Amino acid sequence: MLNIFFFFYEIFWRLLIPILWLLSETTVSKWKDGFKQRMGNGLDNLPATPIWFHAVSVGEFNAMVPILKHFSEFNIVISTTTASSQALAKKKLAAELIDGRVELIYMPYDAPSIIKKTFDKIQPKALIIMETEIWPSLINEAYIREIPSAIINARLADKSFKQYKTFSFFFSWIFNQISLVLAQSADDSRKFLSLGVSSEKVFMTGNMKFAIIPEMKKDESYDLKRSFGFKKEHILLTAASTHPGEEAALISMYQELRLKHKNLRLAIAPRHPERFSVVEDIILSAAKLEVSRYSKSNFKETGADNDLVKSEDVLLIDTIGDLMKFFAISDIAFVGGTLVDKIGGHNVLEPAAYALPVVVGPFYFKNVDVVELLEKAGALEVLESNLDLKDFIDTLVSDKERRIVMGSQAHKIVNQNREVLKVVTAKLKDLLNTSVINEMKKADV
Repeated sequence: MLNIFFFFYEIFWRLLIPILWLLSETTVSKWKDGFKQRMGNGLDNLPATPIWFHAVSVGEFNAMVPILKHFSEFNIVISTTTASSQALAKKKLAAELIDGRVELIYMPYDAPSIIKKTFDKIQPKALIIMETEIWPSLINEAYIREIPSAIINARLADKSFKQYKTFSFFFSWIFNQISLVLAQSADDSRKFLSLGVSSEKVFMTGNMKFAIIPEMKKDESYDLKRSFGFKKEHILLTAASTHPGEEAALISMYQELRLKHKNLRLAIAPRHPERFSVVEDIILSAAKLEVSRYSKSNFKETGADNDLVKSEDVLLIDTIGDLMKFFAISDIAFVGGTLVDKIGGHNVLEPAAYALPVVVGPFYFKNVDVVELLEKAGALEVLESNLDLKDFIDTLVSDKERRIVMGSQAHKIVNQNREVLKVVTAKLKDLLNTSVINEMKKADV
């Protein structure tokens, strides 16, 4: 069964890759970066026998960073899929990349021949995958080579689960090859068990995103807020990780609300860097609004008043890795990917860690457990329409006490769940130790 599948799977990739290459050279230029490594080439000077960590994009990489600090005695290869996650990894792991203990690559295409070539180059001692990357060739190759594989912070959206379940006659073989699954929730655990992962391999450890940020507090001194061009009385709404369709809705809402609330200010951080200029045009097309781009401003993190953000400005956060600074000075957070369907939402825990009231739209299927946990605690509000969003933001701007109560609850929930990092690290080290013991037993035989 598996041999037949991988025979046709290889043919599928051989037909697809020329199309991907053509698109990378023409309409989808972001795919061009790292194309050689995606083909399993250009993987030279890798550290010896590393642990291979894979995180598809920015959110998964951020959740993985705290774990890496607990594996400082190992060589590490990190693969990501997107250009934005590569840029962030280079920024956050600059020292480790320089000393050669850590190497960063693009995730290879899952063609069996490419995956085999990549494993030959990397020679990993373990494969650790963040969240939802179920690539058949990747998992199967690790299994064939007796390399332990783990999926951490594991989750399966209902749609993906149904698809895997439909083809369970094949995917049950792949899921059973996984050595360890550390699931975000009890529901995710049940899904992996239902798909063929044996019960002794599945553990419900919680969401790693609770461990992303050290314990943080809002900037109560107002120095940081002042240095970014805002006054003490300004109420800053930060819209994080926005997608097409959301910016226009937020700007329309902002235009209405600022007529009533002269002290309201808006900062927007688009999810994808290639959309920075597009969002700037959307803002400029709105009546009586201007743009202040963070990357083009000389904001200081401390110091005297900075008047760069005028009353008519919308602050466009057009850099990677700086969003936390704005959560530290914000009063309300909207998390994107939730007003438009098919995205599934982004990380609501980052603003919650800064004691912010969090607002999302109705489409949050990638973060159901965390959203519902915060909502139940009164720390987050789910709004079903743009009108509901406008009305609730209006309420929060008017009601400081409600902002404080929601923010306090958000901060409390994050702190209560930080222990997940210790549990996940311990489980991974147990897996590595078991692997080493098994290798020693084989050597003795």
